[in-house]
Amino acid sequence: MTGFPYYILRWLLIVLAGLLVYGQTFHFGFVFDDSAFVVTNVYIRNFSHIHGIWHFFPMTRLVGMYSFAFNYFLNGLAPQGYHIFNFIVHILNVTLVWALAHLIFKITKPLPSEDPLVHELPFIIAVLFLVHPCQTQAVTYISQRFESMATMFYLGTMYCYLRARVSTGRMCQMILFGLAGFLSIVGILTKEVVATVPVMMLASEWILFPKNDHRKASIILVAAGVLLYMLFSKWVYMDLRSFLQPVSSQSHDGEILTPARYFLTQMRVFLTFLRLLVLPIHQNLDYDYPASTGLLHPPLTLVGLGVMGSMIFGAIKLRQKFPLIAFGLAWMLITFSINLAPRSNVIFEHKLYLIAFGFFLAGVASLARFIRMRKIVLGILWGTIGILAMVSFGRNQVWRNDIVLWEDVVQKSPHKARPYNNRGLGFYAQGRFIQAIADYQKAIAINPEYANAYDNLGVVYVRQGKFAQAIKEYSRAIALNPDWAQGYNNRGAALFHQGDLTQALADYNKAIALNPGYVDAYSNRGIVYSHQGQLAAAIADFNRAIQINPDSAEEYNNRGNAYAKQREYSQAMADYNKAVDIDPHFAQTYNNRAVVFYQLKEYAKAWDNLRRAEDLGYAVEPRFFNALKEALETHG
Repeated sequence: MTGFPYYILRWLLIVLAGLLVYGQTFHFGFVFDDSAFVVTNVYIRNFSHIHGIWHFFPMTRLVGMYSFAFNYFLNGLAPQGYHIFNFIVHILNVTLVWALAHLIFKITKPLPSEDPLVHELPFIIAVLFLVHPCQTQAVTYISQRFESMATMFYLGTMYCYLRARVSTGRMCQMILFGLAGFLSIVGILTKEVVATVPVMMLASEWILFPKNDHRKASIILVAAGVLLYMLFSKWVYMDLRSFLQPVSSQSHDGEILTPARYFLTQMRVFLTFLRLLVLPIHQNLDYDYPASTGLLHPPLTLVGLGVMGSMIFGAIKLRQKFPLIAFGLAWMLITFSINLAPRSNVIFEHKLYLIAFGFFLAGVASLARFIRMRKIVLGILWGTIGILAMVSFGRNQVWRNDIVLWEDVVQKSPHKARPYNNRGLGFYAQGRFIQAIADYQKAIAINPEYANAYDNLGVVYVRQGKFAQAIKEYSRAIALNPDWAQGYNNRGAALFHQGDLTQALADYNKAIALNPGYVDAYSNRGIVYSHQGQLAAAIADFNRAIQINPDSAEEYNNRGNAYAKQREYSQAMADYNKAVDIDPHFAQTYNNRAVVFYQLKEYAKAWDNLRRAEDLGYAVEPRFFNALKEALETHG
């Protein structure tokens, strides 16, 4: 059976298998970079301010950032909706893998048409893509929808392109070529990996259509390549000179990555990726991965280079007799090639998400080609799928929350600072300050130049009321990273608590100069201005904070306080009402509204608001409580 019911039933099987592996993740929380991209990202919270994404995030992340804005519009900060979105993207990718594999099988004809595996193998490739443990990081980790969405556009581009190449209708070809171009453009604005599409198209022409007229396709490829280059260099503002600059490694503390060392290290990374695809054990979000310093330092560097060279040679030699295997090898090499562009992190598992298709294609084709007994082939493949699904289910457990995730990383990378720092953030979020301090101090002991750990340590000291110690830690963080706006803002807050308004104001000014869209810095500076009696300046800062983050109850409350100090009670009350509309549990606003009602001699309303503030846990000032109670007794 290969008709419509066959494909529907198989697709439903894909969805069911996906839910069995990933359904548990829908109630998991935000972790790691989800905080920056979603939780604290004010630019996704209001469509009228969404243009801020263009100014404060890389152009190659625009589509992914807009998807976060879409999720926020539907779900706010409830993580379930974000996980479901990622899962839907994964299912779409599996469907595209199935369709693309089926099309490539049709083009290459690797098996006789009567062979029962002709229709079964593309489906099996799709299921392998669905359940392989290496895919979990791009699916379960919310922020890595950048990778899975880019893969969706990459697969869609290649399917449309190859479908156009085998189409006989001119109109159909034009539509499909146009759609391929459109998907590639959207893809390049999702993640940089889509920049390799023109190379993959050329490889497709060379491997899949060796005897066809290439002129028409070559013109399209050149046009697509020029367009992608323009997007990549002009719209995305890619400065190629930055690739030549040494950077501090975030994959091994204390190392400096030169372009040469980075390139050599990627030879070993490629081996690690192959090992993970073949044997997905000891997976790790944050590998402690020292750089290679020469072809034999360590020796696996040369081995990796040899393996990549062998794969290139294999793709060349196999393209005529075994084009399916050659195509899979070419896919792996080309989609990996984007990783040769230097960056501070040398390895992340989510980069395997797109590469995996080529591995499954070449692996399954090789198995079917060289094992003649079809029952053995199917038994091996379905048995592998069952094992991989169970491993993926188990791997997903580590993504439950920050503490579980980083505990796993600490065990696997015990000599690296970042896992301790990030586990400390998880402890801090749960109010476990002693454990958080211990982890931050451990991170600093491993890497004394880790500015984030000093800053986070200062945050804990502020919560403990140890402002002098906090200022000391913030100052260390700023000394290590003088262009870090957050450090100045945090030190300003500690100085404010110590009563040093002049220095606090200087730090807030510096934070805003470094990051003109920094909401907290505007808000904090406004509070300082308000304490200094500069109410017009305070209101201007609160206006700016609200403009950037119109969904913040705190900003409306702060502006309401400034208006109240100016005795502009109607405007103050409007802001307090707005704050309560946004957050009905914002206790401080009920207290502030009670103060305004008291000034307006509306004592009953003041009393109702004061009691509401108390019910929500606000520590009401006794003098105000007694004064309001006396006013009620006197005036009824």
